[in-house]
Amino acid sequence: MMKKIIFPAAAAFLLLAACNGGGSDTAEIDRLRDEAIAIHDEIMPQISAFDRNTVKIDSLLSSLPELKATNPDIDTAQVRTDLSGLKDRLDEATNAMMDWMTNFEVDPQDKSAAEIKTYYEQEVEKVKDMKVLFDDAAKESAEKLAQF
Repeated sequence: MMKKIIFPAAAAFLLLAACNGGGSDTAEIDRLRDEAIAIHDEIMPQISAFDRNTVKIDSLLSSLPELKATNPDIDTAQVRTDLSGLKDRLDEATNAMMDWMTNFEVDPQDKSAAEIKTYYEQEVEKVKDMKVLFDDAAKESAEKLAQF
């Protein structure tokens, strides 16, 4: 008689534990996905500023002789190196965002909850790294373009 009661009780307990664990995983998965998207949403608007800065850099690079004429002390070779490097970093940041958005899976299919959680943990790290890249590029843009 005791075995008949213990087995269903243990099965019910395990079933409840499994369901609660699934809910916890779902909440964590949602939190991680939302965190990745929130960081993306925070840095995405900078792309338009990066595009404007790239156009400004192209204009400055094409007008270096005129800049030299109005400011004879300017080291045009150094300006070219600085601005070309900045343009590369702005392009790198923009391309990183485009690649991330293209590859980001909002709702991964055919994966276990653990795999989805791991996926979103990795995506949060990627987008955090991208935020650092964006912040550095924005700071460098402000510093190097302020003189022009």
